[in-house]
Amino acid sequence: MIKIPPCGTYCKNCLAYKKPCAGCIETKGRPYYFKETGEKVCTVWQCAKKRSVEHCGLCIEFPCETFLNKYDRKRGIITVLRRAGLLALRKKIGDKAWVKWIKEKKIEFGP
Repeated sequence: MIKIPPCGTYCKNCLAYKKPCAGCIETKGRPYYFKETGEKVCTVWQCAKKRSVEHCGLCIEFPCETFLNKYDRKRGIITVLRRAGLLALRKKIGDKAWVKWIKEKKIEFGP
């Protein structure tokens, strides 16, 4: 099983914190950088668990307010719009092909 968080990020390609983050799957919605932000649990991760969806792109409410409000305030709303597009692609081609595509295109992620 490929461990990918529900939000449209691929943690293994995250450069924002200068070290790989275990991500929401391994930490149950509590990535290490939350210590810096003061957040307790990722609201997107909680929502996906509650709705029993593997990722937000599979939810009938997508894109919902919870998803749309989870973006990097320093870089702006474009960060959540980018993840929305990546989730649409993930839904269409599946997890394995999506990860391969992310790696081939060298897509990098941040918070």
